[in-house]
Amino acid sequence: MQSIADTHRPAVVTLAENPGLRDAVDELVTANMPSFMSWESPGNWRWHHLYERFAAHQLCVLDERGTLIAAANGLPVRWSGAVDDLPGGSDDVLVRAVDADLAERPTHLCLLSVSVAAEHRAAGLPRLLLERARRSVADAGWHGVLIPVRPTHKARYPLIPMGEYVRWRTPEGEPFDPWLRTHVRLGAEQLAVAKASLMLRQPVGRWEQAAGIPLPGPGEYVVDGALAPVRADEDGTATYVEPNVWVVHRT
Repeated sequence: MQSIADTHRPAVVTLAENPGLRDAVDELVTANMPSFMSWESPGNWRWHHLYERFAAHQLCVLDERGTLIAAANGLPVRWSGAVDDLPGGSDDVLVRAVDADLAERPTHLCLLSVSVAAEHRAAGLPRLLLERARRSVADAGWHGVLIPVRPTHKARYPLIPMGEYVRWRTPEGEPFDPWLRTHVRLGAEQLAVAKASLMLRQPVGRWEQAAGIPLPGPGEYVVDGALAPVRADEDGTATYVEPNVWVVHRT
């Protein structure tokens, strides 16, 4: 399989440069997430603004045939650099960017998603996208790339609190989670847990379809792909609150 170190390095373009890639980007993001992650939430309601208003920050990796094989979805944010000033998570970032006054000069690029086609996941494309994002930030004179990381192996341990999970280490002393480990190896600083990065509240019946099992009464349920349990309530709805991990790549 081709590596990013090979002579024929994949091309990276923005959605502003090639707007015809919009549908392919959306399909790739959806394919990389559990189906429920695209359900209605404050952030998801505003996701299309990434393509319409922030196209220059949607990075697309193309193979030699011009086919999309990886993408990173970003938008400019203003952050003081203090941990207690971090946004609440991905929902909060999108709400602030879309609904608030953007007149203030941005300080960081926030990457909400990094997606890679299944057949190219051993080719080092996340590193390529992160390096490109950091160069873009440096060129803009901003301070870094801020990311609410969705740890790739956390869904295997949904009953473990995120704050405990991020402290797990390999025998070599690196983060246990592969995606967090990638960021640390590239020089990222782990900042804090975003305890409520995304919130989805839907009828129990819809969750039962996603989970493939009945949710017969109030309580917490493990749903495939979820990073934390889904809580069913007496009113016939169930709520999923997803934790993420804030990291920053400083320039």
